[in-house]
Amino acid sequence: MSYSWFKTSKAKATSPANPSRGAAAVGVLADMPPLERGVVRLLRQWCDGEAGRIAVAEEFTAILGPEVAAIEVNHLAHLLSLMVQMGRRPLMRHHTACTCLGGDESAFAQMVAAATAGDREDAMAFALTMLPPDVAYEAVLTAGYVGRATLDIIHKLSAYPSIHGNSSAHPTTRH
Repeated sequence: MSYSWFKTSKAKATSPANPSRGAAAVGVLADMPPLERGVVRLLRQWCDGEAGRIAVAEEFTAILGPEVAAIEVNHLAHLLSLMVQMGRRPLMRHHTACTCLGGDESAFAQMVAAATAGDREDAMAFALTMLPPDVAYEAVLTAGYVGRATLDIIHKLSAYPSIHGNSSAHPTTRH
């Protein structure tokens, strides 16, 4: 058996037979750490359309206040604009309510987590799988802001569960 790695090969990596590259399930959202899970949910909700973007902006405003929320929503919008409009191929994502985690979603979440932790080399490695080099650096810088804002929201929600109707901090049943 022989393989041809040249353009004359019938099997192309980006053939129409595989339009969903990056959407393959690689895990379960519930198994991810809070930051990574949070940014995947933001990605899905933001990409769901205008209603999703408005819901994200309202949630940020309710938790962070209007001044900080405006800045952080703009960071998120810029990052997702880079990912969607400048990507090497279409960014694939699962439905908002899906419990699976897609490959692109995982790479995005890991990029944000690495950038937030200050590990720019790892963040760049993840970014380069999705973006051209000239865009990846800007995405990593912006991802750090998005990750820190997401962590801030997570911490505020866990410290004050009554914010955003999250009153399940003390469940009535144990098992």
